[in-house]
Amino acid sequence: MKQRIILLLALLGGLFSPSFLLAEDRSGHIDFTPWSLDWDISDDTGLALRNVFYAGEKVLAKASMPVLRVKYEKERHWWNPFSLGGSRAATGRCGPFQDRLSWTNIVPIPNCGDKKVCAQTYHHDEVEWLELGVYARIGEYHIYQAWYISRDGEIHPVVHSRGLSCNTDHVHHPYWRFDFDIDGNGQDQVFRYDVGGKDEGWGAGWHKYTNEVNDTNVPDRIWFVRDQPTGHGVWVLPGQAYSPLADQALTRDSFSDMDIAVRRNKRWEDEPWTFGARGELAYDQDQEGIQEQDIVFWYVGHLPHKAALGPIKWLTLGPVLRIQR
Repeated sequence: MKQRIILLLALLGGLFSPSFLLAEDRSGHIDFTPWSLDWDISDDTGLALRNVFYAGEKVLAKASMPVLRVKYEKERHWWNPFSLGGSRAATGRCGPFQDRLSWTNIVPIPNCGDKKVCAQTYHHDEVEWLELGVYARIGEYHIYQAWYISRDGEIHPVVHSRGLSCNTDHVHHPYWRFDFDIDGNGQDQVFRYDVGGKDEGWGAGWHKYTNEVNDTNVPDRIWFVRDQPTGHGVWVLPGQAYSPLADQALTRDSFSDMDIAVRRNKRWEDEPWTFGARGELAYDQDQEGIQEQDIVFWYVGHLPHKAALGPIKWLTLGPVLRIQR
């Protein structure tokens, strides 16, 4: 990941010449053997991947990042006059915010032909990777949203962020939406695995989700989404923050109180974020069954930003998706 951040900073600083460029389009197609995928920027859900295939088998119908919710320790309250006087910088009171990436706030990347969407390949630990990313400016924030895809079967959805709206500690909460479509038949199963957990009939540590659910991350917990007929699937591995936050615990809070959520897929719920800055993810009012159904898996990150780090330090977070055959 350190190497990826170096590449990112070089791109944004005009020091690196990418291996290939994408035209100034809002959608496109990439073949990166054994991967084949489409990408687009069609709404307020950032750079989305669509129709993602690995070795000829469909993995994802769509993957996107609909929102980055941001919660400052000192919040501006409409009902509290002491939080409204003076500038935000002076009072230290900001937000909360709902940052959504769209074509209007995505800006050209220096030394990438001034294109808004940039792709490059590189090698890390003898594995070739594709990086596909966009750079957004929202107020004081600089946000680089990227997909890192390896030839040996991993996707790393990553968000890089820097900037301060107020000189106050805060937390960024990116929400990734993964519409899994493994083998394209809509018979998905979702499991949680806890090291040392009890046997519920699927083997020690395995728990199968049966209904729409919100869940949390604990040490030694991972998730597995699989196609019931073939057994092929994708591991969802919790992400971590990278330097300078790598050794800090990244935990949910009352503002963003979940780490993953599983929903039964409905076409009308594939939309820009509708819950506002203060609203948590919903879509689960009916607690519908998800066994052997077409599902959507949400992953929520929690990225603390200490004001003492200043506005120019890039902070990075993201999960890992790993193909299982």
